Amino acid sequence: MDATLHHPGASTERNPDADHTPFGVHPRRLDAVDNVAVKSPDPVPPSPAPRALDWRVYADATCAGLTPLIPLPFLDLAAEAVFRRRIPGAVAQARGVELAPGATRLLSRGHEQWLSLDGCLKIPLFVFKYVAKKLWRKVIYVFAIADAVEQTSLYWHRAFLTDHIIRGGHASAGADLDRTGRVALETLRRSDTGALKTLAKTLIRQSGRILRTLRRSRRQGAEAHTTEFEAFFREHWTTNQRSLFSVAVLYNDLYEGSLDAPPRHPAPPPPDCVTPPRHRR
Repeated sequence: MDATLHHPGASTERNPDADHTPFGVHPRRLDAVDNVAVKSPDPVPPSPAPRALDWRVYADATCAGLTPLIPLPFLDLAAEAVFRRRIPGAVAQARGVELAPGATRLLSRGHEQWLSLDGCLKIPLFVFKYVAKKLWRKVIYVFAIADAVEQTSLYWHRAFLTDHIIRGGHASAGADLDRTGRVALETLRRSDTGALKTLAKTLIRQSGRILRTLRRSRRQGAEAHTTEFEAFFREHWTTNQRSLFSVAVLYNDLYEGSLDAPPRHPAPPPPDCVTPPRHRR
């Protein structure tokens, strides 16, 4: 599917200059300008367009990605949850958007789902695997660094996707939050969220006192205590936002496809429709 998605009722004729714009983005889709939310959401948000970096979108996400470096098991999970829950609110504040009730909880859910029966049955196994893995990797710190590299790249993509969803109006009042949540999680599952591992690895190697930064950011807010991370991320922003575009494009495709999908649960028959009884032979 073409990554360029048009407004309903707009002309479907392809602009010959589209492929010559940055990243192949259609000029008509550059209506999501910096720090301005799209007021009337389309069935899918506008296609991603190059924009200036707003560090408020990525400050908490970067801290969440670096939490595997915390040497105490379960404390790293708690810190990750704190930063993850702050991401939607920070993005909404940066974009001047008021989120719908429940949108923050929906957009801050963990990558794993434990609400289903199958998920609940996996909790004991998860706890056992987590403890065994973390104890081993805290002893050998290089493995913790590898986890932090992978998780930081994942959270950068997640923050970009959250920004894309909020800018597109899919977390505002009147939006189908259930559909938004399902498509967002499916997007993260299908995306190559490890595309920025090299950047994350360089950030960890060049940054000092990461644990102190995480501790202060958790207590006082990430934006004020991550200026070193911001300077590094800003230096590489123009190049690396290309990779982040992929999650927004995939979200648009999956969301558009979900509009044509049949209902998750078949509707019950009308009250006046009576199924004839089966006759026994």
